[in-house]
Order: sequence, then C-alpha cells, then structure tokens
Amino acid sequence: MSNSTKKLQKALKFGIEFEFFTLDESGHMTNGSDMLIQRVKRKYPEVYIKRECGKNMVEITTPPNIEVPNATLKAIEDLEKVMECAREENLILYAYGTYPGSFTPEFHSDKRYEAQKKIFGKQRFLTNGRCIGLHIHYSLPWGVFDSLKKIIKPLLRSKNSESLVHIYNFCIAMDPAITTLTQSSPFYQGKFLAKDSRMIVYRGDKIFNYPDGVFANHPEFGALHDYKSTNTDIIHAISERFENWSKIVQKIGYNIYTLAKHGSIMDNAWNPVKINAHGTIEIRGMDMNHPDIIVAAAILIKFILKAIQEKFIVVKPSDSCKDSPFEFDGKTILIPPSTYVRNKLQYLSAYEGLANETMYKYCFALVQLAKNFIPEKKLFLLKPFDDMLDTRQTASDRIVKAVKDAGWDKEKLTPKEAAALALELSVSLYDEIAIVKERLTKFLDK
Repeated sequence: MSNSTKKLQKALKFGIEFEFFTLDESGHMTNGSDMLIQRVKRKYPEVYIKRECGKNMVEITTPPNIEVPNATLKAIEDLEKVMECAREENLILYAYGTYPGSFTPEFHSDKRYEAQKKIFGKQRFLTNGRCIGLHIHYSLPWGVFDSLKKIIKPLLRSKNSESLVHIYNFCIAMDPAITTLTQSSPFYQGKFLAKDSRMIVYRGDKIFNYPDGVFANHPEFGALHDYKSTNTDIIHAISERFENWSKIVQKIGYNIYTLAKHGSIMDNAWNPVKINAHGTIEIRGMDMNHPDIIVAAAILIKFILKAIQEKFIVVKPSDSCKDSPFEFDGKTILIPPSTYVRNKLQYLSAYEGLANETMYKYCFALVQLAKNFIPEKKLFLLKPFDDMLDTRQTASDRIVKAVKDAGWDKEKLTPKEAAALALELSVSLYDEIAIVKERLTKFLDK
C-alpha cells in the first residue's frame, strides 16, 4: 500500500447531522427547543445538541468517525437520550421532513437569520422553520483542503484533487436517488404538495414550478449545481458564490464576516451538495427520516465515496447512462449528464418518487452500485432500501396512505387531523431507536 493511500485512509471520516421538530403531547407544533436543549445539556453534557433557526427545532450531531456503524451508533444513543429528556419535558420528537399541518414558526434572534430574512424575503424564510433534514458528511481526499485557511488547495497533477472532482460529481448524480429513498415530506402547510415537498419549497429551483421556494431568487446558494470538470472549476465556483454573497450582504448593511459561522468563504451555501468549512463534502438534500433509513443512507454513502477515493475510481458523465444509470466496470462509474439529473430526475424525485419507472430504476441502480463496495457482513444495513424498492413505498407513500386510510382530505388537513397524524407517525420512533441500537451493537460485537 502506498504512503499516499495510507494517508488517504487515515483522513476518511464520517459524521451525521439530523434535525427534529418538537411537538406537544397532543401532536401540535410547539416551541420546545430551548427547554429540551437545556435539559439535555444538564443531564447528558456529552450529547451534541444545538439550536436550529426555529424555536420548534433541534439538531443532533455526531463528531466525524472513520467507522459508519460507530458514528451511527453514537447518533442513535444520543437520540435515545434526547428522547428521554423530551419525555421528561412532555415533548414529542417528530422525525419527518415536514409537519403535516399548517403553522407559523418563530425564530431565534441571530444576525445570520435576520440577514437571511432580508435577502431571501420574510415569507420565504419562514420555510426554514417548516423543514427538517438529514445531513451526512464525508471527509475530502487527503491533502486537498487547507484546514487553516479553510479553502480548497489549487493543486495541479494531483490524483487526490481529481478524486475530489469525481466525488463531487457523483454526489450530484446521486442526489435524486438518495432524496427519493429518504423522502418523508408529502404535506406542506396542511396540503399534499408532492412526494418530496421539502425539496420543492426549500431549493426553489425553477424546474419545480414553485416560485415561493427559499432560494427561488438566489439559486446559486440553494439549488443543485452542475458537475465540475476540474479542481479549479470547484475553487472558482466557491469564490464566485462568495463574491456574489458579499455584494448582497453589503447592500443590506451587514459585515460579511460577522455572518460566517466558521470564518470561511464556504459559509454561504445551503446547496444539496456542498464542500464546507469542516473539510468535508456534505450531502444535505435528504429529508429527515427514522433510524433504519438513516443507517441505510449512511452505509450507502460512506462505502461508495470510500471506494471512489481509495481506488481512484473515475466518475464519468455519459449520455448512455440515462438508460443504464451507475454502470460500473471496475474502474469507472458512469453517471447521466448533469442537465438530465437537474432538470428531469430532480423533478421526478420530488413529484413522483418510486411510482415513476425512471426514478425507480435510478434508485435501484444506486443501491446495486453500493453493494459492489459494502462488505458482505454489513449489507443487512441496506435492507430498508431493498424493502422500499420491493414495495415501491417510501416514507412519503406510507404517510399519504395513512391519510387515505383515515378518510381525510389530503388537499386540506385540519389542525386536529394533522396533529393526530403526527402522533401516529411518531409513536413508533422510540421502539425503532431501540431496535436499530440493538442491531448496530450486535454488529459491532462481531
């Protein structure tokens, strides 16, 4: 094994961020984040829990860890502790991408949030308090990131910088599939919008025909981007976005650096795929979901990206891949053109999900690709995706079915119906955590 490969392997780390809504015991949205966080910090100071923009939201994070099951088990154990504290505060955690009912969120006071209200618009900013997501981090190839300056290094003739491009492009190509497999947000503000309402109302790309999306007027900060050809292209895109953000921020009278969480030019993006100031590539387009789905997404993403980095697999756009996605010949993974991914597959993912044959084949191909790289003893962690593909039922499909079974009008859920649905969807969360925790613990003991 070469020294460069050894260094690369040492750098490969993994982390998870997931968000939750806080509900009261009747299933209605409530501003429970502050009291929940205070209790958790008193009782379990080792748990990484923090505020989100909305007073009705919390975020739990895991520090990067080389082994996915370790990081995921830590996340599940932390979630179990947070749920215990939530019960003591008479709160319920809701773990799907959007709440089924209509509500107006309240926000914490913060310069960053005030600036975003002015930039994106007050009504659009409200959407941030109505959506929760699952974010997965994977470290960049060794040597491409300057951890002091928090920028991508302008490397020439570097296999690792080429690998960065391949990883970046693969994550963009993967987005419509991984978002379909994790979709859980069919209702937005009391109405059925799409299989993945969160994608539509958050990203705001014009392809969704939804002009009120958060980033509708500023897609460079929140939309799914095109592929990049070189490391230089990635650096240029980050710099150009920072320059545009700086001009906008200055116009509204704010200091650009007071709004940067980590003092980096990469602090001004909310795109589904982004390179961030932690030196990771962040896959952030997924809806929040229940633990077994989180684990399946984690294992799939980790082992594909690990293989691309360690084996220097080439990721190549190809027109032929529209009919046979994610073909792999041992050296190259073929992905569709980025225009096809952004303009067609994104739309199909959001509005139709697995009911669409093209989208079904795309998701199936991604899961099959992952099986090339996941060790056999860990393949059982993908079972939730296999089951989903067998039944063609995502969490969104199950939520819509629950509404139909109850005899409710999916075009207008009453507050009482939405609360009852939220309770029904949340009741199994604690038991699921225990099951997933036991499964991961047994795996680690092998």
